[in-house]
Amino acid sequence: MSTPNIFTPGRYHESVWQVLMLPFSIVRNLTLDTLRNARQMNTEPMALATGLDFPTVHRRTLFAIRCSLAATVMNIALIGDSSLADDLAALAPPSPPPSVLKAEADRIQAIAKASRSTVGVFGLDGQGGGSGVVISPDGYVLTNYHVSDPFGNRMRIGLSNGEMHEAVIVGIDPTGDLALLKMEGRNDFPAATIIDSDTVRVGQWCFASGNPFVLATNLQPTTTWGIVSGVHRYQYPSGTILEYTDCIQTDAAINPGNSGGPLYNWNGDLIGINGRGSFEKRGRVNVGVGYAISINQAMLFLGHLKSGRVVDHATLGFTVASDEKGRVIVSNILESSDAYRRGLRYGDEVLALDGRDVTSVNQLKNILGIFPSWTRLKLRFKNAEGTVDTYVRLGSLHTVAELDEIITGKPLDGPPTPDGKPPEKKKPDNKKPDDKKSDDKDTPNDSDAEESIGEQSKPNELVDSMKDLFEARRGFGNYYFNRREIDRITSAREIQSGSLAPSEARWPKELKWEWSGSVAGESTQFQFTSQANQLSLTLGSDTSVIDPVRGWANIIDTQGLSGPALAIELWQRWNSVGPRAMGECTYIGTAPVIGLETWQDLTQVTTGEVESFFYTSPETKKIVLIEIQSDSRQDRLEVYFDDYETTLIDGLKSPSGEALSKPIPKRIRSSYGLTTPMVIDFKRLNVSQETGTK
Repeated sequence: MSTPNIFTPGRYHESVWQVLMLPFSIVRNLTLDTLRNARQMNTEPMALATGLDFPTVHRRTLFAIRCSLAATVMNIALIGDSSLADDLAALAPPSPPPSVLKAEADRIQAIAKASRSTVGVFGLDGQGGGSGVVISPDGYVLTNYHVSDPFGNRMRIGLSNGEMHEAVIVGIDPTGDLALLKMEGRNDFPAATIIDSDTVRVGQWCFASGNPFVLATNLQPTTTWGIVSGVHRYQYPSGTILEYTDCIQTDAAINPGNSGGPLYNWNGDLIGINGRGSFEKRGRVNVGVGYAISINQAMLFLGHLKSGRVVDHATLGFTVASDEKGRVIVSNILESSDAYRRGLRYGDEVLALDGRDVTSVNQLKNILGIFPSWTRLKLRFKNAEGTVDTYVRLGSLHTVAELDEIITGKPLDGPPTPDGKPPEKKKPDNKKPDDKKSDDKDTPNDSDAEESIGEQSKPNELVDSMKDLFEARRGFGNYYFNRREIDRITSAREIQSGSLAPSEARWPKELKWEWSGSVAGESTQFQFTSQANQLSLTLGSDTSVIDPVRGWANIIDTQGLSGPALAIELWQRWNSVGPRAMGECTYIGTAPVIGLETWQDLTQVTTGEVESFFYTSPETKKIVLIEIQSDSRQDRLEVYFDDYETTLIDGLKSPSGEALSKPIPKRIRSSYGLTTPMVIDFKRLNVSQETGTK
């Protein structure tokens, strides 16, 4: 077996020397013989044929012979020394392995896929510049609040294919630095593929896409590649209210202008919204530490952002600190908080929130920060009697007045900075970033939130084709979209069956309702009658009369047994006259309901003396839960509506006289806080159309 040729620098030099120093006698003799024969050639016929003189023909003939001779000698040398050919082949650049070529092709494909959903965000005058990402084919775009805020309620969106679309603000989250925009006119916008960002791990490939330094003048986004450097990071507000919780850290370059743009995983799936970077103190230069809001947090807030409100973050109603053993201990608690009503006290140890273990103060902040107010989460804590598992309702971190101060640019003191110094008050800044001097007090320091690029002054009153899509109201980013969401949850038809036609999906307004049933597991009879001017409840041998408007607060505050009747009355009004006719109505967003996997649509209605909260299924539009309260310091009445059946209703006729069927609940469960639920099974519902209008 022959030994394979192995390339070494020594062998290379030796091979070259052999070619250059071929035996001189062989080359000399071969050359002399060739030249001697050439001189003896009769070149006269060639001279006569070409018309050239004899010396010229002789000289050109010798030149051609010399060239042929040199080529022959080199070919013989290369063919004769195969080791030289092998050595020269070894010098050629190696071909990448197929796996490397495939990884490169996959990366190119992932970036091309992701770039389609990456957008540039600009002012209507074309000034400024930030980034965003399309999250749904109907044109919803996520970006940072600090990107959209300088542009007011209207801006322009640039797609990667060069198209420009006008957009309107929908909802804003000043604390979490998120804003939702809406483009109109199409239902096929290129949307990103969204995945569970909790599956992201340190060390995985990722890439940021966007418009850093407004380089994408042709709207083609810039892509920077890197790895996930950290997960579940907490970033202090640092003198502002932009608190980044549970965020993703990456070394992919995130520079000014990348704000609001997407962070993708190696496959081009959306895992975060870029928004914050750690920059050198003397410049706006990326130093390899950037942060993205996890897409899970953004999606938890999405329903609230679609409500058009100024969305608020949440508070548990208590604070914690680490003790000498590293345990997370309650250091202060409000008696008005839901956690206090659930039994949590000063000195108790917090073990878990929403199923995630709590081992540090920042970890608790991380978990809390990804949820909007109004959310109900599972809390595990330990007291002197043992471990307690319960649910707590999150309160609002800010009042409406405080949020109004934030979005109008008025000063608002924030929490302490990491170094313990009091935060600076937020100052209005209408200068371009380039106008700032390096020694300005408000020059961004390490971990400061970056600003959008370009003109920071808000545009004047806008007159354009989308002006009807904006409606100003205190507490809202755009009240138009709140009305739009209420239309969605009330006008969409319930699942149709039997003879129920779409035009007859809503119950008639003029009805007398008679619900009959019994308390589950007991012989106690339940009967509720609702007429125009009177509500009556019979529970066992007791009968009570309820005013249709007044006296409800006292029933809720005293946790009276008439509470379920109030919830049934509200259920009837929602399905007959609709929420807008019941009182002041606001769509809140989506929120979890105990026992259900998907979040439900949540609408708040003020009815007389009480506030009611309606949780409806996004798919069926049926009411699954009604909560009633008169005082936020007291437990709400909770009434769950279960086991819907489409039932033929006695006394309900169509205009043509045919009997109609409706989806009605066959069971309700009612409780106040931790009290034992009262379960009522309905056996019959009878209605008649003989009474006056309520």
